[in-house]
Amino acid sequence: MEILLVPTKEVPLLWNEVEPLIDKALHGEEDLLASDFKDSLEQAESFMWIIVDGPDIESVVVGTPMFYPRKQSLSIDTWATKSGYKFDQVYPLIEEIKKFAREIGCDFIEAKVRKGLAKKLKWNDKHSLVTLTL
Repeated sequence: MEILLVPTKEVPLLWNEVEPLIDKALHGEEDLLASDFKDSLEQAESFMWIIVDGPDIESVVVGTPMFYPRKQSLSIDTWATKSGYKFDQVYPLIEEIKKFAREIGCDFIEAKVRKGLAKKLKWNDKHSLVTLTL
């Protein structure tokens, strides 16, 4: 398996493959679709990581820098796996995301997640908003 930060110019080339994965992960979200992230990814306002295993994309993560008055965060907008539940295989991605977040000046990472994923990540569970201080 390989972890890749997708260059902005390659988002359109991968979109047909990642869009169904992202939509699958958003099934419980109110009024959100994968297409809502496409413009911000193409304009480098958001970032996308993929995990590939051979020719297959196994996981997709979309994150967006958020600027608060005193701190900056990398907000994980969605985290999708092809299987829908094999998050153990993507734990190495967390280290890549932490490194990236530090490089762009973030103080912490935040993500809205299902309770089950919050327990597995062992992050601070704040009503399904989990945070990780960098």
